[in-house]
Amino acid sequence: MTKKTRRRYSDEFKADAVSLVTEQGYAVSEAARRLGVDRSLLDRWCRKHRQQDSGIPARKEDDRDAEIKKLREEVRKLQIEKDIFKKGGGLLRQRVELRYQFIESEKATYPVAVLCRVMQVSRSGFYAWRQRDPDEQRQALHHEVREIHRQKRGSYGSRRMARELRRRGYAVGRYQARSLMREAGVEARQRRRWRHTTDSEHSLPVAPNLLNRQFMVAEPNRVWVADITAIWTLEGWLYLAAVLDLHDRQLVGWAMADHMRTQLVLDALEMAVGRRQPKSGLIHHSDRGSQYASRDYRATLDRLGFQASMSRKGNCWDNAVMERFFGSLKSEWLAGQRYGSRQAARRDVIEYIEMEYNSCRLHSTLGYQTPREIELAAAA
Repeated sequence: MTKKTRRRYSDEFKADAVSLVTEQGYAVSEAARRLGVDRSLLDRWCRKHRQQDSGIPARKEDDRDAEIKKLREEVRKLQIEKDIFKKGGGLLRQRVELRYQFIESEKATYPVAVLCRVMQVSRSGFYAWRQRDPDEQRQALHHEVREIHRQKRGSYGSRRMARELRRRGYAVGRYQARSLMREAGVEARQRRRWRHTTDSEHSLPVAPNLLNRQFMVAEPNRVWVADITAIWTLEGWLYLAAVLDLHDRQLVGWAMADHMRTQLVLDALEMAVGRRQPKSGLIHHSDRGSQYASRDYRATLDRLGFQASMSRKGNCWDNAVMERFFGSLKSEWLAGQRYGSRQAARRDVIEYIEMEYNSCRLHSTLGYQTPREIELAAAA
C-alpha cells in the first residue's frame, strides 16, 4: 500500500477557494467537493479569512469539543450511507426505476436526500417518478432541461444533455433529449475558433516532441500539457496559464495575471506540483512559447525531474487537448460575457475550472464521466 503524499496548496489557491464561498455563494461542502479538498480544510481557510477580516487573531487550535462533535456527526452520516449501500448497492447498475423503488421502500428509515445521493439519482428525478403523471413528468423534464441549459451556459448538445439527465435520475436517450430540448426552446451554442497567444519566434532552446500526440495516458501524473490564453476585459487583457493532466483531463494548475512573463507559467506549474506531488520522469508538454523555453522554466523542470516536450513549430494539433480546453472555456463559458474588470473575469474563470470543468462537466473522452470522478477512481 503506497503512502499518500500530503498535498500543498498555494496561498493563491486558498484565496480563490475561499472566494468561491465568501463572494460567489457556494456552500463550503459543495465548494470542497468540487475542488477536491477536505471540507474541514476549506472550512478552516474560511474561518481564518473571517478572523483576519475582523482583526481577531487566529487560534492555533480549533476548539476540541466542537471538533469532536463535528467528527461524530460526520461518522454518523457515513454510517448511514454505508448501511444504505449494503442494502441497495447492487442496484447501482440497474435501471433507474429500480433504484427509485428502493428509495420509496426505505424512505421511512433514511432521509430521502441521503438515499438519492447513495443511489446516484437526483431528488427531483425521484419525486418526478413518484408522481407518475406523463404530462407532469414531461413538464418536469422540460424544467430540468432548461436548468441544465442555464447551468452549462448553453454548451450541452443532445448527447451530453441525455447523459446529464440520466445522471440526475431520468431515463432519457439522446434522441429523446433532442426532442426535449426542442420542446423546451433551448439549443446548444456553436463553438467558435480562438486565436493562439504564445510567442514562438525566439532563439531559445526547443525541446523534442516526446508526446507525439499520444493523448491517452493510463495513469495520472505521467503526462501534463500546458499553454497560455488571453481573455479580454474592459481593463485590458487577462492572461491564463494552465496545466492539464492527460490521464483524467483535469486542470491541475493555473495562474492569471495582466502579463505573459515567465512567472505566470511558473505559478501555474507550482500550483499543479503542489496539488499532485508528481514523481520525477513526468513528461511536460507545451508549445514553443518563449515562456516555456526560458532558462528559468527549463531549470524548474530539471529540478523537478520532468522531461520537457514541445510541439512542432506552428502545429497546434500537437497540443490538441489543451487547445480543446481553451476552446471549451471560451465557447461554453465566456462567450457573450462582458467583464468590467480583470477580477470579475478571474472569478468567472475559476468558477468554470473548479466548479464546472473539473467536477461537473461530462467528457466524451472519459466515457461521459468528470475529471474528478476519474481522479477518485485512480486513487481508490
